[in-house]
Amino acid sequence: MKDKRILRRPWGRRLMGGWIIRPESLLEALKGGDVAEFGKLQVGAKQLSKLIALMQFPDQELLVRSNGNLEVENVSRVYLERGVGYCRTAYRKARLSHSFRVSDQAWISETAKPAVTLIIKPKKYG
Repeated sequence: MKDKRILRRPWGRRLMGGWIIRPESLLEALKGGDVAEFGKLQVGAKQLSKLIALMQFPDQELLVRSNGNLEVENVSRVYLERGVGYCRTAYRKARLSHSFRVSDQAWISETAKPAVTLIIKPKKYG
């Protein structure tokens, strides 16, 4: 029996070698799976969604990087005004910043039943 692989594409924006994703859309993408796959890294989806739920704050989003380890940190959304009627969104390190780093194959249980693998591959906007 093979494991089931589902592609989930939350909206994201590239920044500093990672993706900025809203926590609500990332939690929606992690729903209903056992294993989450970011690039070549695989981690347990249920424990990851519990940690992301604790990192939800208003006007803050998540910077997700997968460079050997899965790194998740929150960044605050800032609006920059450039003239009359022109506004741009930028991101800064949050005043109360939270982050965590997880190694590959963390929180994955070795069970006999096939796992549901969620492939997280953000769609680009902005």
